[in-house]
Amino acid sequence: MSSVAFIAFALCFVAGPLAYALLLRLVSGLTARLALALAVVASALLALVLQPSAPASSLALMWFAWVLAVAMMALTLRRHVTAPAPRRAIAILGLCATPLPWFGLATARMMTS
Repeated sequence: MSSVAFIAFALCFVAGPLAYALLLRLVSGLTARLALALAVVASALLALVLQPSAPASSLALMWFAWVLAVAMMALTLRRHVTAPAPRRAIAILGLCATPLPWFGLATARMMTS
């Protein structure tokens, strides 16, 4: 595994779930969800702007937008669910969802090589 692939792997499987877990600790108020929504849009737009000049940074920003979107959805769902078991399941499913883009990248790389 190359160093670039290892860094991407570590970001997806370590940094992503950690960022998600920290974001879930936010207060699930409207302000937090609005801030997350704006951060998702800003990250995705910046990724599109950087795509021609810095494709690796663009990919990282798009992945970060994914993590932010997963956290926003989890906060929204947890706000409407009061039972502890479904709230725990939402948190665990979100943790599992943060590295999903890695599998898309791995599949694309496998198909092109």
